[in-house]
Amino acid sequence: MDALAPSGQTPGMSALDVPARVFRITAWPTWLVECACGLLYWLAFLVVLEPDNVLRANQAGHPLAAGQEALRIVVAALLGSAVTPLLLGFSRRFPLHGPRRLRHGLVQLSGITSLACVLIVVSCFLAAWGYKGAWLPSPAYIRDELVGNGLLLAFALLALVAMASVASRLRANAAPDNMAGRESPYLTRIPVKHRGRQGFVELAQVDWIETQGNYLVLHAGAAAHMIRETSVSFEAKLDPQCFVRIHRRTLVAIDRVRQLQPLTNGDALLRLVHGHELRVSRSYRKVLAERWATTRRSQPTTADYRPDPA
Repeated sequence: MDALAPSGQTPGMSALDVPARVFRITAWPTWLVECACGLLYWLAFLVVLEPDNVLRANQAGHPLAAGQEALRIVVAALLGSAVTPLLLGFSRRFPLHGPRRLRHGLVQLSGITSLACVLIVVSCFLAAWGYKGAWLPSPAYIRDELVGNGLLLAFALLALVAMASVASRLRANAAPDNMAGRESPYLTRIPVKHRGRQGFVELAQVDWIETQGNYLVLHAGAAAHMIRETSVSFEAKLDPQCFVRIHRRTLVAIDRVRQLQPLTNGDALLRLVHGHELRVSRSYRKVLAERWATTRRSQPTTADYRPDPA
């Protein structure tokens, strides 16, 4: 990694909102914003490390050429920028909250460690091509780079994920005050086709959502509308105050829940206001109960939302 320094990378516009606003790039695609913010992060990271690289090179009797060092920093930062959307998307896919936060934490740690190793190996190949005139780096060189820079690069990746997570939480906490008078950042209606005609379904009318293969079915009363969308990506577009996941294949509107009945195996049976029953996985039961209790407290006059006596 000395030849190409620690490079790596690492939600999105929401997580890295400050740089996006400073450079007025909020209208850009999310992946491009993430790349731009990642480039700034890795340039800063590599520049901070540069004095130590220069000092070690001088002590070893191999002073670094300014032009080559500048090129190395730029290439390393671009490499980190290129994988930033991948890392941030991975951290969003396995968030460190909810009933599976411990498992997700281990998955994130494994992913970051693996990505650090991949980046170091790639940098070794680039160094061999650019500085040594060889097609393949030696196994000893790769081993030395993994040992010497693996921990540092993994820490840099972890720091970037942590910064993105903190920024997202701060933005979410400030949303109630900042969103006054603004358009909601979440979906409010979905385009659907009905009898060959394009129309819209208001999400406020949707009771629950289920996955069927590569499609989602939006249940609104007696009507059902099918759209081509993945459950994970669609959930990210929904207002978390309105919809909650109760199963890996099912999302439900919180204000449609009437009764939540625990079952002996740890799961629960959920009954909606119109009588439809859904199964709640034990992994999501606690989160649903907490969110539902909060909704009921904010709607104390709505009798339908009181659980039936168990």
